[in-house]
Amino acid sequence: MSTHNNTEETTEEEASAQAAMIMAAMQGEEEEPRSVLGIIGDIESESANEVMQGFIHFNDGKVFPNPLEEGDEVEPDVEFLITTGGGAVHEMFAIYDLMNIVKVRRDIATLGVGKVFSAGVPLLINGTPGKRHITKNTRIMLHRCNGGNMGTTADMESSHEEMRLIEDMMIDLLAENTNLTVTDIKQMFSTNTDTFFSAEQALEMGLVDKII
Repeated sequence: MSTHNNTEETTEEEASAQAAMIMAAMQGEEEEPRSVLGIIGDIESESANEVMQGFIHFNDGKVFPNPLEEGDEVEPDVEFLITTGGGAVHEMFAIYDLMNIVKVRRDIATLGVGKVFSAGVPLLINGTPGKRHITKNTRIMLHRCNGGNMGTTADMESSHEEMRLIEDMMIDLLAENTNLTVTDIKQMFSTNTDTFFSAEQALEMGLVDKII
């Protein structure tokens, strides 16, 4: 994951096909649209904004925790499809935190397809426990935070400290939502290389609950 938006790009043709798939799921055959969202391609300002607006809509238009009141009918899950090469870590954390707000009201079922790399992984594992899914041919990738910075020596030192803080936040997040320990994750990151996992390995590590 990155503190800026220098990530693998999805081609226009691929993005169009993936968007069409999401729209088809949202329209469905029901009289009312299903509660479906998707991250398709890089996680950056525009895509994060669209997803957050969707989550706010499914939270009854509210940006704060909005629990169901006594007598309210339980609402259907928000279905969140994720296929991404990663992206900007701050935008990821914004979506992650908003997911937690929405989960006060309704469950979020996540589905990883194709590839879920870097900043996409925390979103996948932040689905409601028991409702985190991955397709059998999906690949997972984790690595250390990276980013570029320029300026004075003091600026670079400050940026380095910020990256260390973000990485610590990421390690704690992964440990909280998976079977991995902080030591496991630090050892993985110590290689300074991209680490790839199969769907089966993701299930064993507790990143997901079910392969479909």
